[in-house]
Amino acid sequence: MAIRLLPFRDYNEHDVVNLYRSAGNLGDFIDLSDSTKRSTPEGDAGVFVKVSNGVLNSSATDWDPVDVESNPASLLGKTDYPHVGRNTYPTVALSVTGVNSNSDQCIGVTLRQTVARDELGENLLYNPIKKDELYGVLPGEAVPVLSRGLVTLTSDAFDGTPAVGEALVPSTLGKASGIAYGSLSASDNNIGTVLAEGFRDDYTNSAGGTNVFGNQGLQSGNYYVVKLNCA
Repeated sequence: MAIRLLPFRDYNEHDVVNLYRSAGNLGDFIDLSDSTKRSTPEGDAGVFVKVSNGVLNSSATDWDPVDVESNPASLLGKTDYPHVGRNTYPTVALSVTGVNSNSDQCIGVTLRQTVARDELGENLLYNPIKKDELYGVLPGEAVPVLSRGLVTLTSDAFDGTPAVGEALVPSTLGKASGIAYGSLSASDNNIGTVLAEGFRDDYTNSAGGTNVFGNQGLQSGNYYVVKLNCA
């Protein structure tokens, strides 16, 4: 599943930034019909991100901050048939990508997944209701990024196992890692604190490796309540 973010959260909407799309091409984002693309660093919700493009319009001939000319993440398919007057797909100019080092300037975590197709391979451009049910945005659309507040993240959002009370610093592939406050170095960018931890849907219990519903639980394993404090 492409969601590292669990439902419990507490934040102010003024701390949500809606300026950026997730950087990448169509093949980088979530396709729930492809077992290799149900979770990706570019498409997951709960990814720690940094700005990859902060230029709205780079020249005097490029006035519009929404690109409708060239779009690497287009869901329209082939758009250059003869005699087609206009067949475009808008894309937000600004973009974010997953953090990749402890000194990266993390601006927050993504609150929605960037998803192209559902579990049946249906193009979600043509099914906006299901896109919302999946708590997703389309490739090229702005993805909300939360900079401050309380969120609950699964273990997939972290490198290693953070401990309660530890500081969080950016890591690789859009993840964070925990480090004791006394061990922070000058190059570490402190982006939050681990407030609590828990365990969800134990599917390795004595009932034979399944949860109470008879199957492996969704987003099973460790989870962490985090206080975000990103720039």
